[in-house]
Amino acid sequence: MQDALRERATDLASLLRDANTCVYVCGLKGMEQGVLEALSDIGQLQGLDWPALHDTMKREGRLHFETY
Repeated sequence: MQDALRERATDLASLLRDANTCVYVCGLKGMEQGVLEALSDIGQLQGLDWPALHDTMKREGRLHFETY
């Protein structure tokens, strides 16, 4: 999953800049950290303040992980 995110970093950054974008990740618990790291890396490379964006998206219910 995180490899696919990195391959589409430019597209993903564009979506993350949109206040209407929601991210929903469902799958194995072990992939959660990798996805968060990929989002952080993409944010840094694309000039996004990922820590602030992460907090905003979580607070607004636009970032959700359903892992097992």
